[in-house]
Amino acid sequence: MHKKSFKLAVFSYMGNENILTIVRSFHFERLQIFQVFEMKILVIKLGAVGDVLRTTSILPALKEKYRDAGIDWVTKKESLELLKNNPYIEDLYSIENLEAESLPMYDLVLNPDDEHDACRLASQVKKKRLIGGYIENGNRAYTKDSALWFDMGLISRFGKQKADQLKIKNKRTYQDMHFEMFGLENHKKYLPILVLEKKYINFADSFAEKNGIKKNGLVIGINTGAGGRWQDKKLGIAETAELIDNLSKEIKNSKLMLFGGPEEDKRNKKIKKMIKTEIIDAGCDNSLMEFSSLINLCDVLITSDSLAMHIGTALKKKVVAFFYPTSAAEIMLPPDGIKIIGDGKDYCSYKTKCDYPPKWDIDEMVKAAKSLV
Repeated sequence: MHKKSFKLAVFSYMGNENILTIVRSFHFERLQIFQVFEMKILVIKLGAVGDVLRTTSILPALKEKYRDAGIDWVTKKESLELLKNNPYIEDLYSIENLEAESLPMYDLVLNPDDEHDACRLASQVKKKRLIGGYIENGNRAYTKDSALWFDMGLISRFGKQKADQLKIKNKRTYQDMHFEMFGLENHKKYLPILVLEKKYINFADSFAEKNGIKKNGLVIGINTGAGGRWQDKKLGIAETAELIDNLSKEIKNSKLMLFGGPEEDKRNKKIKKMIKTEIIDAGCDNSLMEFSSLINLCDVLITSDSLAMHIGTALKKKVVAFFYPTSAAEIMLPPDGIKIIGDGKDYCSYKTKCDYPPKWDIDEMVKAAKSLV
């Protein structure tokens, strides 16, 4: 558990300045206490990492509505780094080996997660009110006031076929639906929150210096992979090479940076062999926060619907995001963000491997990036 605290020095008149000095030195200055809140809220959001990050947009709105509330968060280990410096989170817990009995009483528990462990914890934790998923008679269920979101998901009361139809018809963003579900307002006002530690800012500064990236230079990040699960979210190797070469021709005096995770290592090597353009390789073995700090170097980020997109949004970058087979409507980008949808019958099908792969307009992506510089 990560816990935030502050020290409080207590002073009282004792009629003798020397005695006061001794007491203060040996007792009060060493006394560590924790802030007491009139209301306690627990957010349970375990995964995926990108979904955890975009859910942080609710935090400032919660603090605005419940000004005297302390907000705790439960997630998985892989997301802790993204959340641990968030100024709106008091206590941060990892779900691994967490017992509900060890948590305090909460006035409000928010669980937008349909994972079994999330629903189990939501059911077991001491609380006055719950919005979201829980366990009922051994099965996952959800509260009526969270139906807007869960009706489209894996535990939908309507079954998968109807849930998929609702998701296809949906035109509201993730934030819009979650804000309504939790009784919050002005969802467009709040982006996700990601705070980079000084050591990661230094990591990025060192990388920039080694690669000739100047503070006032134009950097365009290219993240066209999408991990291993979604085969048709990603841009093809040849298409990515074409994108890079066309960007270089159309946007002069820019530095292009190629991003990827461990699963993109071989793919990115093939891309670099195909291109005629000089490109900076961000590497595929960065930690989550190193990856985030390198995205922070970019002015424009061209990316698939992936973790990089959510990081770029949280860091307030100019984002060009392309979508297939997931829904573009559900995503909220920064105000100047641009969405590009692949052409194909499986758009919004959420198939991990599509029967009808997408067709991409590379010129459209280049024009979108050019319009943002």
